[in-house]
Formats: sequence, structure tokens, C-alpha cells
Amino acid sequence: MQKADFTVRQTEKQIRDTEELKKELKNDEVVMKLFRTSGIPEKYLEISPWKIDDWRKQYAPCVGCQGLSRCGQNKEGYYQALVYDGLLQNVLMPCVYMRQKLQKEKHLENYLVSDLPKPLKTVSFKQILADNESKEYLKVLQEAIEASHHSEGLYLYGTLGSGKTYLAACACNEHASRGEKVAFIHYPAFTQRMASLLRTDEYRTELKRLMYADFIVIDDIGAESCTEFNRDTILMTLLNHRYEEGLATWFTSNCDLASLQQHFTFASKNREDVLKAERIIERIRHMCKVAALTGRDRRKPL
Repeated sequence: MQKADFTVRQTEKQIRDTEELKKELKNDEVVMKLFRTSGIPEKYLEISPWKIDDWRKQYAPCVGCQGLSRCGQNKEGYYQALVYDGLLQNVLMPCVYMRQKLQKEKHLENYLVSDLPKPLKTVSFKQILADNESKEYLKVLQEAIEASHHSEGLYLYGTLGSGKTYLAACACNEHASRGEKVAFIHYPAFTQRMASLLRTDEYRTELKRLMYADFIVIDDIGAESCTEFNRDTILMTLLNHRYEEGLATWFTSNCDLASLQQHFTFASKNREDVLKAERIIERIRHMCKVAALTGRDRRKPL
């Protein structure tokens, strides 16, 4: 019985096209750089020219790339790389710009809860240019840096847009970069989330995340609607635990402590409770240094 022949026969045109492609690849600087830097044996120029050509086409948007904002790949920051480990194969890999971005954002893995606005996810104290700042701002900046470095609590209050949230984000990122578990919550949004979880008791799980985090920021406290639930069950429980454990807690607010106390005096349905409001303020005083930040609205162009 004659053996079956499964050999794929190439036409003369296919053979010519393959030979022409091999010559083209050998004169392509991008392809030759691949072989010089990747450790792929050059024999694959002869063995797999069409596979290399396919890689070249997929890699083409990366040639002369100027950054992620102009990335031409289907998945931003990632390209098909040819790698050799005994076999020649395609592997999806991050480009140099994406690797830089991932390294810059690595600390975000340590956020248990994050309401950070996108522009604040990578800010740091080192980025702040102090040359044109007022003495008042520099004083608060120094207090914030020292409080962060020594894991001390801080209550930052002041005018709209004065930079309170920015400084708190710098501190939170700094602690995350140390490998600590952190949380940054926008308190008005957080209280709404917690209220939505009340029926299922899931709020307890979310609360524990904050109770045991190494460092947290409670942003924009005093801007939420005050209810007995978010004042007594959420905030007081959280503050008591963190105070007893000596865990650093930061606050930002448009209210000074006197105004914040007034805010917490009246819960929903206008129920007055002076004692509970006083307890919260006293707890904050014992947990935090207080710093006032005023001045121009930094969110508006000069």
C-alpha cells in the first residue's frame, strides 16, 4: 500500500514571494533590531519569514511612537512581541511607556477603597512646586508632610479649591507606596453607598475595610447629609476603632470644627443631639492636628 503524502506543495509564485520577503526582512532595520536584541536565532528568517512579517505588521504602529496618548495598538500600551524559548511565539507585552505607567501606579494596588479622582492617583508631595506659593500655604504643606511621614492624623479645612484634597491624596499615595493598606473615601458618596448596603448588612464589610486600614483619608466631611446612621453607626464606630488602634486618619472639609459640630448636631428629621456631635468632634481633636488652608481656588486658571 502506498503511503499518503501530506506535503504541501508550493507554487513557483509562492516560492518567489517567499524569497523576496526574506530579502526584504533582512534589509528591514526594525526586523534586524529584533534579532539583535531578542536572542531569536537568525535561522528563523529562513524558516518562518511569513510569521516574522506578520509580527512586523502588528508592530508597525509602535515604530516612532511618542507615548500612550498616541498609541495605535488595539489594546493601548500593549503589542505582540516575538519571543523565543525553543519555539518562536507571539506574546502580548506592555511597551516601555505602559511599563512606566504601571510602575508609577503600582502603589494603587494597596488601596482598599479609592474614590481618588483620576488626576490625583499619582500625585506626590515631591511634585509640588513651592517657588511661587504663599507663606501660609508652605506652612500647611510642611505640616502635612510631617504628619504623613510620622503617620499622624490631620484635619485639613478651608476654602473651596484651596488644595486640601490634593495634599491628602499626596499623603495617601505616600503611604500606599510604603506598602501600607490605605483608603481614600469621598465622604458624601461613601455615606450614600453605605446606606444602599444597609438592608443586606454588607455595609459592615465595607466599614471593616476602613477600620483596619493603615491609613485613610475621609474627604469632604461635612458635605454629606447627616443621618443618625452615617453619624453614629458609621462615623463614630470608625473613629473609635481607629483611635483605639492608633491608626492615622486624615480629614478634609470646608468646615472648621465648630461648624462641623453644628453639622452633626442635627440629623435627618431635624433631631437635635448635641452630645453625639460633641463626641465626634472631641474624637477628631484627639486623633488629629488641625490646619487651615485658605487662598485662591487652585482649580481655576490664574
